[in-house]
Amino acid sequence: MIVAFCLFIIGPFLIVGWISFSRTSATIKDEVGKTMLQLVKQNHATMENTLSSVRDKTITFLDNHFFSNPKQFAFWTHIETINALSEADTILDRWSTDGTEYAIYMGNRGNQPFPVNALYKKQGLIYLDSSTTYPEWALQTQEEKGAGSLRLAKSSSGQPTVTFTRSILNPEKYDELLGFLAVSKLEVVLNKNLVSVQLPDHAGVFLFDNRDELLLKAGSADMELSELPEVLRNKANGYHYSESKNHKHLYAVSYEFGFNTRLIYKIPLESIMGKQTSFQQLIMVMLAIYLILVLLFVLYLLRNIIKPLARLVTFTRVYELGRPFDFGKSSSRSRSDEFGVLYTAFIRMTGRLNESIEENYGMKIKQKEQELNTLHSQITPHLLYNTLDSIYWYALESGNEDVGGMVKDLSKLLRIGLSKGKSLIPISEELEHVRAYIRLQMKRYPGNFEVFWDIEDDLEAFKMPKVMIQPLVENAIFHGIQSMDGEGHLWIQLKRKDDEIHIHVEDNGFIPVNLEKLHMIVHGEIDDKGYGIRNVHQRIQLHYGEAYGLSYRLREGGGLIATIKIPIHPIE
Repeated sequence: MIVAFCLFIIGPFLIVGWISFSRTSATIKDEVGKTMLQLVKQNHATMENTLSSVRDKTITFLDNHFFSNPKQFAFWTHIETINALSEADTILDRWSTDGTEYAIYMGNRGNQPFPVNALYKKQGLIYLDSSTTYPEWALQTQEEKGAGSLRLAKSSSGQPTVTFTRSILNPEKYDELLGFLAVSKLEVVLNKNLVSVQLPDHAGVFLFDNRDELLLKAGSADMELSELPEVLRNKANGYHYSESKNHKHLYAVSYEFGFNTRLIYKIPLESIMGKQTSFQQLIMVMLAIYLILVLLFVLYLLRNIIKPLARLVTFTRVYELGRPFDFGKSSSRSRSDEFGVLYTAFIRMTGRLNESIEENYGMKIKQKEQELNTLHSQITPHLLYNTLDSIYWYALESGNEDVGGMVKDLSKLLRIGLSKGKSLIPISEELEHVRAYIRLQMKRYPGNFEVFWDIEDDLEAFKMPKVMIQPLVENAIFHGIQSMDGEGHLWIQLKRKDDEIHIHVEDNGFIPVNLEKLHMIVHGEIDDKGYGIRNVHQRIQLHYGEAYGLSYRLREGGGLIATIKIPIHPIE
């Protein structure tokens, strides 16, 4: 009986119990690993959004203070007084209201009447000269050609800090470096995004950059990137249980390509499984010793261990992100042992995941509201078009066809000039815009000049930046031929040359032209006049590069020829 009891009851029960415990442990580890992976991916995405906001803010800063306004550009590049330096630092302080610090490193041009960085220095505007050691990140930032990057650098106090750096390039000469923009103390905003689930002892969260530098750390554990399991080093996302230095850990990894950062969760396996292994061994020993209590112990095991684990696995499998889940009236939630810890951690984790998803949903709602505001802002030009159209028909019904035609041409000017916010339009629309403008001017100056067109037919199917030809035509009329009493001639030509389009606006005006001064106006060397043609030249180079733009030359027999050179840009 004893042998039969051991062979047919205790033996199979021990085997089944061992297999059940092993598979249950593996299931828990797998589900916890998946859950931790979802958490680290969600957390990393939130941090990437924060870094994207910082990057966009630096673009706005450079656009506002260096590129969009020549006066602002001149201010930053010609600071020659203590008051100007103080004003610059005040501007940088206003941009640092979120806890970060904005700093600009400028090359010393030698025109400051005060000792550089000696008489007056804050964390904002810093001049670099031969006596100043360049930051260690300056060379790498310069090689990135204006693109921003994330790195670990020293702050103004000498402490390591997470910093976003980018080069400041001359908007007129992109190969000329003016200085650097550095946004430090990003750990202040990143720590706000760092979501944790009450990390246990010897656990940690680590953020590395693509140079394997540790940017951010949370928790009591330490980690070097070299200890990351081999199976995770070349994977963008994943989790793995690894044993190192007699300790087993769960590693959950997320890699984001936006800023080339890697977020790693390192959790001791002991904190996940608790004393499950030793408890299993104790059960096996008790089953072998206490033969009489085996059935009672099986009932105890079923009620107090297997069912809670199975319930937790079931909850993990049926849980869906963003959907509230009712865990029911389970006594396991109030337990203080390992199962209670797992239940509590799982409930808090799912709650925080749902909160993150709700926040993301709220952001999408705000985006939709912004789109509605944009649509509302389009009502005003639509109302203007309808009003001009009503005036046009009223003029026709009143018998004043000249006024009606002028109103119609004005409506075309406005409609094509706005172009629903598009920056590139078909050449046919650009020519219609110019024709409407010329008709208005011929009504204003009847019989003063003639216009001759020479357009290659196949060019109207290509695209070009809008409102490029009209400013040149306007200058030719007002500064060349408006008062020539019928002797003024205006030629508009569009020719294709290889892979380029050449646009010529030519007049026979008799007023002498200073070609050198005109060239200086086009290239922004004179700021108080010629805004229209300078704007045309700069917009062409912003679209197509420095190889293209606007140029002028004198016409034989008197007058001036303006030439726009752009590349072929087919309509998609």
